[in-house]
Amino acid sequence: MAQSPPSPAVATPTPEKPVPTQAEYALGVLKRTADKLSEAKNFTFKANSSIEVLSPVGHMINYFSTADVAVHRPDKLVAKKTGDGPSFELYYDGKTFGGVDSKLSVYAQMAAPPTLDELVPVVLEKTGILFPYADVLFSDVYRAVTKDLKHAYWVGRTTIDGVECDHLAFAGPGIEWQVWLGPEKEPLLRRLAVTYTDLERQPRCLVNFSDWNLKGELPASRFEFKIPADAKQIEFQPLLTK
Repeated sequence: MAQSPPSPAVATPTPEKPVPTQAEYALGVLKRTADKLSEAKNFTFKANSSIEVLSPVGHMINYFSTADVAVHRPDKLVAKKTGDGPSFELYYDGKTFGGVDSKLSVYAQMAAPPTLDELVPVVLEKTGILFPYADVLFSDVYRAVTKDLKHAYWVGRTTIDGVECDHLAFAGPGIEWQVWLGPEKEPLLRRLAVTYTDLERQPRCLVNFSDWNLKGELPASRFEFKIPADAKQIEFQPLLTK
């Protein structure tokens, strides 16, 4: 039997304003977190990800990685990825998007659009690089994640790393996703699970978020594209196909 959403967290029920439905409660909790992230101009976080990829021989392969991410809205990003697959650093400064692999001593650059809002789809199309944390980069997180939304549901509450979180489930065209969001006093994104229902074998992605800092100062030097000495320039190549 489905749980009923708790009434006090988002809205206090009255005769004129009854207890919210599952969907209303889920969207209310989601907006609380999305608005907090949207308000942050400088922020950092860590994302531990597991992504399923269909191999050339038909097996689903899991890749595990960690990314340390720093964002300055509206036009700066640096992400340092380690783990399965290539370990690399990505840089964006509002004009150029670049990546460097220090171990292989190679780098790539391309012209980029002027805002993070425009960057994500361009990067996916031209490089095949998928940001599993892409939604938190947008200037209006709530609008980005609820666009074309078809279904919203409050699953219940659970504890992640000692923090009680709301577990929410959503669905849109070609995608089903779940989020685990912290309490009202600290409504941060703790976990994200995505199923791509319109892709072959419906691959999944799981991201655990930690080390959030929404108030730190980020010097401009942090976003400078650092090319190793004697590194060879290569071209970005699309990696994903529909």
